[in-house]
Amino acid sequence: MSDSDKTPSVKLPDARDISRTSFTPHGINRGKGSLKRPANKAELRKRRIKQTGIGVLVLAVVAGVGGGAWALTRPEEDFTVTGAFGKDPKISWPEVEPYAKGKTEKLISGSGDALKDGDTAFVHFETYQWTGAKEHEEKSSSYTDGSATTLPVGGEGSGFKRLDDAVKTAKIGDRYLLTIPVSELGETAEQTELAKDDNVVFVLDVVSKQYELTGEQTAVDDDSLPKVTAAEKIGDAPTVEIPKTDPPKELVVKTLIKGTGPVTAKGQTLVTNYAGKIWRNGKEFDSSWTNGSTASFPIGTGGVIPGWDKALVGVTVGSRLLLVIPSEDGYADGNESAGIEKGDTLVFVVDVLGAA
Repeated sequence: MSDSDKTPSVKLPDARDISRTSFTPHGINRGKGSLKRPANKAELRKRRIKQTGIGVLVLAVVAGVGGGAWALTRPEEDFTVTGAFGKDPKISWPEVEPYAKGKTEKLISGSGDALKDGDTAFVHFETYQWTGAKEHEEKSSSYTDGSATTLPVGGEGSGFKRLDDAVKTAKIGDRYLLTIPVSELGETAEQTELAKDDNVVFVLDVVSKQYELTGEQTAVDDDSLPKVTAAEKIGDAPTVEIPKTDPPKELVVKTLIKGTGPVTAKGQTLVTNYAGKIWRNGKEFDSSWTNGSTASFPIGTGGVIPGWDKALVGVTVGSRLLLVIPSEDGYADGNESAGIEKGDTLVFVVDVLGAA
């Protein structure tokens, strides 16, 4: 839960948002501009790729995947993408006009789990607008932003059909190069500022996926702590009963289910289900189960309350935790909109479902 009582969400660029100046709910605009066709050739000639050397953390599950260069031989032109998996890629562009037909190229074949409908994938991506021979501009990058992005597999997806189709058949550790002409955007293209011959280009690394909770929940053998009762289906919302005693003065972290996934690390983005209650009155003030969707947020970087930053780094994915958080690690001055008063101790049950 964030200090502003809003859970940060990290999302892939959506084809339906393509006309917005940031091009992505990330807000990774940062000087890169909107997907807007330059007014004239003079302006076109000013465009150049801005490349950065920023690396990002790669999950242990895909550690050891090699880097290098992949030449994609075509009848008339070549793309070359360099850089290790999970690292900021560099592209050597063909000196030709954007493609009339889209292309999907797998640059690295991963050896991790295959994704399936209903999964949530963690991906790193970089997007470009390709407007003409030697004319292209970077639009957004999760490598630069430092946090992997969540993408649902199947269902609504991102709105970019070619991207969604690639992820449906991907394995963890795969890297793709996708070139998407405006013609593939269908009716959405009419709502954008892209010219009819432009391409959207993605480099995409599939770094992990959301895990499910498995196994039985362990009971907390301490009457002074809240009692957590699992639902019939282990991943559903549990019941939390708070004792009629004074709360502990220090942060308490209890593992109720031990996950089998990778270990979370500072700076990663987590996907969780959680419920929060106030010790003083037992009121539930927030719940992702009640809200109907999982919550994504960065961990260990000050983007959430201190108790979460302390408790959720170094946890295996697939775990369920009980957190009892004193005021100084929660909302020290209270949170009026949530009914939290100054000095309140908070109780959370958190399911850690993914990290990247």
